[in-house]
Amino acid sequence: MSYKIGFILSMIFIVQLFVFATDLISVQIIHSNLDAVSVTAGNIISSKGAITNEVITLVQNEAGASIEATGDETPLFGAVFEYKISKSYQPVFLASKPMEISVVRSVVIGYYN
Repeated sequence: MSYKIGFILSMIFIVQLFVFATDLISVQIIHSNLDAVSVTAGNIISSKGAITNEVITLVQNEAGASIEATGDETPLFGAVFEYKISKSYQPVFLASKPMEISVVRSVVIGYYN
């Protein structure tokens, strides 16, 4: 009889573990998606020289995120331009408030292949 109670109590911890793992996997997937979109956005920013409507639309459509400049918004040719792509995520177990997952990247204006 006691092994059944122990099994039931252990199931509570196993369910919590699965929910925690689900949150971690979701955060990793969102971060990977933001990272992939940041590479494409960086190529466009490097060729255009700034964050254009094309970049904003790309980030919104591909990742459901927002993009903003973290440094000088009008850099010169050859200058380093930093930007941040971020997305909000409401975790199930990790936190009670929404988390902001972000990727900060930099590109050299005018240096693209």
